Amino acid sequence: MLKTSILRSTARISWKRAQGPVLGISGLSASRFIAARYNSSNAGKPSIDEIQTQLPSMDDLNSAVTGIAEQAPQVIGEASNHIGYLQSIGLAQSWWWPPDLIQHLLEAVHVYAGLPWWGTICAVTVGVRLLMFPLYVKSSDTIARNSRIKPELDAINSQLMSSSELSEGQKYALKRKKLLNDNGIKNRWLAAPMLQVPVALGFFSGIRAMANHPVDGFVNQGIAWFTDLSQADPYLGLQFITAAVLISFTRLGGETGAQQFSPAMKRFFTILPLVSIPATMSLSAGVVLYFAINGTFSVLQTLTLRNKWVRRKLNIADVVHHPQATNGPPKGMLETFRENMAKAREQAARRQAMQDKEEALQAQSKELKKNSKIKILHKSDLTRKE
Repeated sequence: MLKTSILRSTARISWKRAQGPVLGISGLSASRFIAARYNSSNAGKPSIDEIQTQLPSMDDLNSAVTGIAEQAPQVIGEASNHIGYLQSIGLAQSWWWPPDLIQHLLEAVHVYAGLPWWGTICAVTVGVRLLMFPLYVKSSDTIARNSRIKPELDAINSQLMSSSELSEGQKYALKRKKLLNDNGIKNRWLAAPMLQVPVALGFFSGIRAMANHPVDGFVNQGIAWFTDLSQADPYLGLQFITAAVLISFTRLGGETGAQQFSPAMKRFFTILPLVSIPATMSLSAGVVLYFAINGTFSVLQTLTLRNKWVRRKLNIADVVHHPQATNGPPKGMLETFRENMAKAREQAARRQAMQDKEEALQAQSKELKKNSKIKILHKSDLTRKE
């Protein structure tokens, strides 16, 4: 019994000695490990006290988070405050393509004027429209001068369209040209407002590309209810403003303040802005903001050009309103469109017939010249030369 106990204790000691090298822990290391273990357990209270004294309080954390949140908008819009930022992100790559040119203008005003993006869009829109204002003045004056001679001009145009002979058509064309020259009318100014088309397309494409990126600052530099210019207006307020101003300036006589629309055209331009509301509801607020500002400027420009004092100072002729012929009930828009298309086809057919006749006369004239160069010689003339 005693022998068995001695053998068991010897085996235990031998197993512990063998276990030490296998685990990589010597006796001295093990003792140190055990001491360290007990020391860490005993040092718990001082460590907790130290953590409690060194960690900031919740009030300090809340104030720090608030400060970071206040500085976040400034950090977000910082990158776009430098010239060349748009080009660095793939926008404003040229100076001749309308969208790129508009983006260059927007960036310059945003950087040098220090305006937020909503103010930049408004400022550039108004600035471009002011540059185009003299063209609308000339167009308004041309429309007013045409209104003075409208009865005579309509009669000549009717005769010109009904003429079938080339000489007769040329006679009426010269008569119309003389009438326009005598009244100082240059109809090329009537096309001046058409320059607004590429400008509007440039604004639309340029701002839409900036919103789709989105450009730095677009997400937080809006105003009022549309603080994010890269997203659609959540309340459709800009769409309703745009529709209202478009209806207003059409009723007031267009952007020149001198255009006379038929009742059918007035109804058409009243319905069209209302239809545009659902069509533009998915566009970004930056794009629709341009539509609203541009339309508002159009209304103000129309009111300005309708003012008699302004027209007198700018040397714009007054519009003469002639009584419209009442030949039956007023025609609808579709019927008017069909009549205009029929007149256009009839006029095109007459022009083609006149052109064919002119080409035939030119061919006949060439043939006569060719025959006049042929000299007929008699046999007696040949014998004399010999």
